[in-house]
Amino acid sequence: MNYSLAMDSPFNTALLSPEGRAVYRIDTYLSSFTTTVKKVSGGQSEMEIGRVVWQSGRPGTAVVHGHEIYVNKSSFFSSSRTFTALNGQSYKWTFNEGSALMASNDSRQAPVATYTPATRSNPGLLHITPHGLTITGDVILSFVCVEGERRHTMRKSLR
Repeated sequence: MNYSLAMDSPFNTALLSPEGRAVYRIDTYLSSFTTTVKKVSGGQSEMEIGRVVWQSGRPGTAVVHGHEIYVNKSSFFSSSRTFTALNGQSYKWTFNEGSALMASNDSRQAPVATYTPATRSNPGLLHITPHGLTITGDVILSFVCVEGERRHTMRKSLR
């Protein structure tokens, strides 16, 4: 499933279906350092599927369907991030020049999702493979964590 980002931000955007319909809404509230992800149904009603609580100096903690997942650095010098999804499986996000790949963190390394950043002519794209469709909430919340952290780190390095 392909979702394009309505705005080039993991903090405040909508994830759009290939037909251009908002399927998920992502909103960040600076007063509480929290980002919420809501599933949009029928174009109007929204149901929260999870939230990210941002913590100064540490990766965000994601709460998906009431369960916490922690997105951690794979190793001290690594840019990759790992977490255990609600299904008990470990997954890893790796980065390459702005793009990202989420795969199972085992010998199979089965692809779960990819993120392609926006260009001048194309919006950012989050592609979830059939393997990832069973954990869509985990994929989206962990994406918000890792991409939000990556962009925050980039902004800090430009100062």
